[in-house]
Formats: sequence, structure tokens, C-alpha cells
Amino acid sequence: MKSQNILNQVDLSQTYKEKTNDILDIQYDQSFKPHYGKNFMFRFYNGQPQITIGPHWPLSVCTIISIIVGTYFISAIIYIKSGIWHSSGSVLSGLILEICYLRVFLKNPGINFTSTYVAKTQKSCQQCNLEKEYGTYHCYQCNICVKGYDHHCPWVGKCIGEGNIKEFQMFLISILIFFSCNLFLIMI
Repeated sequence: MKSQNILNQVDLSQTYKEKTNDILDIQYDQSFKPHYGKNFMFRFYNGQPQITIGPHWPLSVCTIISIIVGTYFISAIIYIKSGIWHSSGSVLSGLILEICYLRVFLKNPGINFTSTYVAKTQKSCQQCNLEKEYGTYHCYQCNICVKGYDHHCPWVGKCIGEGNIKEFQMFLISILIFFSCNLFLIMI
């Protein structure tokens, strides 16, 4: 019994081949670990990362600082010209912009680890060794497969995909609101 358990543990940790009709050799790796690429991933739920930070995070930090400093200077100009109530409108629009940016910056773009490991075929990603689902694209800057890939955005620091496209669109709308609101408040 004890030797049988040891044999089972050895079988689970090793790679083995399955021969199918003498045509195709498929390799299964029981100790397969997810491919993170160049991303930093935190807070996993059901095996999926909830928070991801892309490889261009220094540029994202510069963007965050620029939003904060820009909001401060614009609201200071509006405060000098029109008073505190108009200035608070500028601060509120800057806060909305910052929240929208942080949501797209931290959300998982569509990196999925539930795909199964497969042998190198036409439907698999050669770098990630994962079965590609429809609409999945391998981003070479992040070095990872993203479902619903739209583009790689260096300002956000990572890919925009199925998981964070709505947050990205809200971020773009919040930029428009920020500049429209502040232009209106400066012109008053």
C-alpha cells in the first residue's frame, strides 16, 4: 500500500507520453504551472488573477502622478480665478479620472489560466504552451496570451483585452469629461 502511494506521487510529478494510433504523440505535464509572462499578478480567485500589473508599470506611475499634479494645478488656477466651489468641480473631475485610470491599470486584461496544456499544434500558443481559444492573441510585449486582445497600451502599462476593455472605455470618457469640465470652469 505504501509503495503504491509513492508510485502514484512519482507518476503525478513526471511528464509522460500517450501514444494515439501510432500517429500523434501527446505530452501531458501534471505539474504544469501558469505562464505569467512579464506581468505581476495578485489576488487570485478560482485560479484566475484579479489584479495584474503590466511590464510598463513605470510609465503608468508617471501617468498617475501626472493626473494628480495636473488636477492640483488646474484646480489651483480655477480657485484663484473663481473660488472654492468651481475649484471643487475640477478636483471632482480629476478624482473620477484617477479612479477610472486605476481600474483599468489594475484589472486583469483577459489572461486566462483555465486553458489546458497541449502539445505544440496549430491551435496552441508556442510561447505559453496553452490551447488558444477563439479571439486569443499572444502579446509579445507582455509575453502572455490575452482573450479578446484589443491592443497593448504603454500608458496603462499592459494589454487591453476582454477583461478590461470596458474600464478602458470609461477611462477615455473620463478624460473627455475632465478636459471639458476644466475648460468650462476656466472660461467662467
